[in-house]
Amino acid sequence: QAISVTVSLLNCSGNVPAAVELIKTTLSSLDEELPSAVTPTVVKKHLDNTKKQLALLSDDTLLSYLTMVNPSKLFAVELLVELYGSLTLIGERATLRIIPLKVIQISLTYGMSPHSPTAFAQYGSYLALIEDEFEEGYRYVKLALSLMKKIPSRAHDGSIMFFSNHTKL
Repeated sequence: QAISVTVSLLNCSGNVPAAVELIKTTLSSLDEELPSAVTPTVVKKHLDNTKKQLALLSDDTLLSYLTMVNPSKLFAVELLVELYGSLTLIGERATLRIIPLKVIQISLTYGMSPHSPTAFAQYGSYLALIEDEFEEGYRYVKLALSLMKKIPSRAHDGSIMFFSNHTKL
């Protein structure tokens, strides 16, 4: 909790690079490394890995996934979401592309978190709008909206719908 507050304070004070560094250091301590340099090759590797993992799973399987309960992984996902916001503030677009992929990969290993639907909506929009894989993109946007309905909290619905609306439903 203290780290999240510190990140917010650093971002609000304009010291976004320090917030980004704190998040990356903390993620590293939670065994969730991000690449030091995000190139198109790195993005493709993460994208291919995520596609390979998801290819084995039906929508029904994903919708029936257990809830993430591991506190360190829940915290890691929360930090990844905060990192996404911090990187958006400074215009660091390369790393933005792998954050939803990382959240999905953690979710597939440890269960769905309240942020998983947002990651699936971002992934679906990326597939449809950047990769021209419209059917697959639409599938994951629909999945995100279905996952959203299963989560008891409405706290992240706005983010889920925002990223879902990038892909016409």
